[in-house]
Amino acid sequence: MAYARLGERLAALLSESGSETTPARAEFAADFVRLLTQTVVPTGEAFLLRVEAIRAAGLARTGLSRAELDLVLHLVQSPEFRGAVSAGEMSAFVARFGPGAGAMLAAEQAQDLDLAGYAARHGTGEALLLLDAMFAVCGSDGAVHPPELRRLEAAAAELGIDAVLFAALHRKHDPRHASGELDFPLAGERLRIGRSPGADIVLPDPQVAAHHADLVRSGESWRVVDAGSGRPTVLNGRVITAAPCEEKDEIRIGTYALRVLPSEGRVRAWGERSFATLSVRGLSRRIGGVSLLDDVSFTVFSGEVIAMVGPSGAGKTTLLNAIAGVTPADSGQVLLDGEDFHRILLRDRSRVGVVPQDDIVHPELSVAESLGFSGRLRFPSDTSSTEVTAEVDRVLAELGIEHIRDSRIGDAARRGISGGQRKRVNLGQELLTRSTRVLFLDEPTSGLDPRAAQDIVRLVRQLADRGRIVFLVTHDLSPQVMAQVDHLLVLARGGRLAYFGPPAAACRYFGVSTPDAVFNRFQDRADAEWGTAYKASPDFRKFVRTREELFQIQEAGPPEAGVAARRPSMLHQLGILVRRYWVVKSRDRTAVWVLGIQPPFLALVMALVFPKPTPSMLFMLTLCCLWFGMSAAVRELISDRVLWNRERRVGVGVVPYVGSKVLVLGWIAVLQCSFLAGVCWAWFGLMNQGFPVGPLMATASLTGLCGMSLGLAISAVLSSSEAAVGALPLLLIPQITFSGLLIRLTMMFDAAQAITFWNPLRYAFEGILKVGTRAMIVDEKGPRNWDYGFIFEPATHGGEWARQGVGAPLYLYGFKGASIDAIWLTPREIVFRLTAFTLFFLFVAFARVWHRRPD
Repeated sequence: MAYARLGERLAALLSESGSETTPARAEFAADFVRLLTQTVVPTGEAFLLRVEAIRAAGLARTGLSRAELDLVLHLVQSPEFRGAVSAGEMSAFVARFGPGAGAMLAAEQAQDLDLAGYAARHGTGEALLLLDAMFAVCGSDGAVHPPELRRLEAAAAELGIDAVLFAALHRKHDPRHASGELDFPLAGERLRIGRSPGADIVLPDPQVAAHHADLVRSGESWRVVDAGSGRPTVLNGRVITAAPCEEKDEIRIGTYALRVLPSEGRVRAWGERSFATLSVRGLSRRIGGVSLLDDVSFTVFSGEVIAMVGPSGAGKTTLLNAIAGVTPADSGQVLLDGEDFHRILLRDRSRVGVVPQDDIVHPELSVAESLGFSGRLRFPSDTSSTEVTAEVDRVLAELGIEHIRDSRIGDAARRGISGGQRKRVNLGQELLTRSTRVLFLDEPTSGLDPRAAQDIVRLVRQLADRGRIVFLVTHDLSPQVMAQVDHLLVLARGGRLAYFGPPAAACRYFGVSTPDAVFNRFQDRADAEWGTAYKASPDFRKFVRTREELFQIQEAGPPEAGVAARRPSMLHQLGILVRRYWVVKSRDRTAVWVLGIQPPFLALVMALVFPKPTPSMLFMLTLCCLWFGMSAAVRELISDRVLWNRERRVGVGVVPYVGSKVLVLGWIAVLQCSFLAGVCWAWFGLMNQGFPVGPLMATASLTGLCGMSLGLAISAVLSSSEAAVGALPLLLIPQITFSGLLIRLTMMFDAAQAITFWNPLRYAFEGILKVGTRAMIVDEKGPRNWDYGFIFEPATHGGEWARQGVGAPLYLYGFKGASIDAIWLTPREIVFRLTAFTLFFLFVAFARVWHRRPD
């Protein structure tokens, strides 16, 4: 056994020379150097040409001195240890010594350590470092040539290193990629473009198919023809099957852009992939005794699409939330290029984009308006409108929806753009910031027809090809979708990693013919067994452990800046949200009509019911104002809660968000209340009762604002619109009951009398009454006008009345009993209490929104 004898011989020679190198280190050095030379320089002449590169790689990895390494190189090149016998040499040996001797030699050769054995003996990290050394030697003369590339590709497969790592090392060591530009001769009638070393235009990236497309001469011009690999071929931003191309056109294949230049006789290509690495290591999360995530580990690279699949309750959403930092795991790490990903997100939330299953867009806005408002909320305050418009145009072009920029989005009830186009707008909001590195898409094809679903997945593929990492939660495992996916991440229940790797490899592992049949295999084993079995499999070493080792051989980039990303100020966010909310409310024609018709309609009802001004009429005015505010606001923090959760992740503050609701809804409530109060003032002749119109409108508006704040508090506390609407009578009817108008306090229990002190409607009604200097009072003699413009102490109670100031208790008006005659509230005190109620309800709304966990 040549390998074993080589290690033993080297250890003996080093021991004789007095070296302190251990036998284990000598064995590793022998394995490393022999496999390196055998793979990349199989001939003596090639060895002499690259001996310095081999020596440099050996010195870097073996820990031997230069003299000791030269001894290893000498032994490796000796006839006794030169390496495996080639097919031609074996035939000559058999012809000379006979089949029996040949069989013995073959058996001996079979026991030698090969590349797969090296990876098993020394681990995934050393396997990757050996391939790294092979690339370094092959690229030492300025390029990695196709014959060598084919040998390296075969070596990577035997070492158990996947295509992405192979492409990363190719780019690292091929000097042509350092400049970011490649040139290929434009000659012949047809040029094959692909990842395969046999292609005419080799683009070493796993996002490029082995045979991706062809350039075909057509007279004096050229055409680009897609090869039908399933991966898109894009010409000037459009996916094509075949199209003519000119010098000004840009062809995009995977992460590469190409230009065909007949005038220069060449094809120019440049890659745009920056090898960002997102590594998830040992994520675990439990609630009580229930496991949500169980030691989940995997590593992905920029440009990859990862389809996350698994049965219901497998922990897909939990895993996405743990990666994105929404709900961190109990233990484990998430690293982006070796740095804590969650710490990066604290500085800049724009690094991650989360696109939920539902289309979170305002249906009343146009496509460009929706993206424009989203951009202004994400960009710094000093970003000009021109710059925002330019970014919107870029996203529209990237998504292929420039033609609908001015179209209304709409929804299921209001006609607008198509479902697939809404999905693109939904996705576009996360692409406005160019710093977005990781995208999480939750069922982006849900509810779409097959053609639209395939278009969305092809779009996702193109977004990844531009250097993003895309996680795709899906139940659609059709061949058309899987053709755009790099890896399947399969979770078993309990958050156990059942598989991570390419779809084709997943089919082999689960023993199925198509990826959609994977779900049928979960019943074959217990959930815990799937996780244990995968960790013990060769695929786990190849697609998980080997990828983790790439950190050790990549050159460290510059550290992330330790400052937070510039975001719009709170005041700037407030202005943007107010403008957007006003546009949204004003374009909902049905809602505008209902809000506009309420004051005149209720004024008409009051005019038909009350022939003259009475306390009951003033109470109805108060009740209507409170209703205006409550009904308008009671669903507003529920209806766009999902949108708020999304914008909160990118830095939108609670104060601007709730403040925009307060300003717009408050303005609407003031308009409604002022209009109703003004109509009642004029129709019922309240000026004759001493009611000035200005203070009456102001008190009515304050009542509406109090109702609006109470509605927002309800909307913040409850989780569904149905519950919020159902809560309206539960809050409004008791206020009416305890107002003192329907029943005197003297007829209530003591507890009921105490409740009136905490009733906003009671203070609002008293405030409306005390606006005037005359009021309709009722005693045993019947209703009559009473002037209380001057302040006198009451002489007696019961049937006799005396003049009082406007701070008189309500029992003097016939509304409450004498047991509360100690209450002496002036109009100023009433305004103060109404304002206190308003601010308290707003505080509840702000606090609840602040502390509510994202859904």
